[in-house]
Amino acid sequence: MGQWVWDSNGDSQGFMVRGPLSGEEIWETFGHLFPLDSPIRWWPSFDGPPQTLYWRDVKEVTLDPQAQIELPANPEAGGPLIYVVHRLLSDNGCPWDRQQTSQSLLPYLLDESYEAAEALVADDLDSFQAELGDVLLQVVFHSALLSDAHLDQVVSREVNKLIRRHPHVFSDAHADNAEAVKDQWEKIKAEERHADAAATWVYPSLVMAKRQGKQGHIPQSDAFQSVLDFIQVYIANNPGTLENILADAAWAIAEVGRQHHLDVEWALWRRIASLNRPSELG
Repeated sequence: MGQWVWDSNGDSQGFMVRGPLSGEEIWETFGHLFPLDSPIRWWPSFDGPPQTLYWRDVKEVTLDPQAQIELPANPEAGGPLIYVVHRLLSDNGCPWDRQQTSQSLLPYLLDESYEAAEALVADDLDSFQAELGDVLLQVVFHSALLSDAHLDQVVSREVNKLIRRHPHVFSDAHADNAEAVKDQWEKIKAEERHADAAATWVYPSLVMAKRQGKQGHIPQSDAFQSVLDFIQVYIANNPGTLENILADAAWAIAEVGRQHHLDVEWALWRRIASLNRPSELG
């Protein structure tokens, strides 16, 4: 039902549903996908001017054979989500969403990825599906905030990358097994990589803190030294329980963060980032 219509003059560019159809049939198929106050255009006749309706009213419309309706957005795949995010970021959208930047949303991108991983490890596929939706929202939201690109450019770059990295599928190269594919992928990826664009600290914060310590990079602050001294004294007085002591100490710090409405993982991550690439913190 319906088809995507593109007109180079911009007069009609959207997902069109043509008659004969009842509004109830349209609603049954697409009704759950868009906000009720979404504006839509309805052409009662093929050559007549369009009328503006709201999505909530579509059930009252009857499409004759020459009539058509333009839906608020493409109902397939991520179209409805893209439309809703666009509404949230519009002039009459959500004040909180409109204040966000890619930097301010970065903790949510990480959190949603962790939550999707948690659901998958737990073999909770229903929750995993829901968490994938949250990850997808982050992709759409970040794409909408980019000043020089939107989701179509993001998708285009990813499609070109997949084609480029699968020459055994899209060109004349050969890869007889999964290991050969992996080797070929890594070789092509290495040729594409720009080392100066990589953030070397983008790891879970405790992993990166360990790496920084191996390189002799530690905070020069009274807070760091005081906590370090306290834990070392505690360990010295409680031999044989090092793993539990360190785990409980990390847990205690996380609990203090919770009491003060602060994500300690994110706080440590930003602290490490400030020592490596302070310009990225904005």
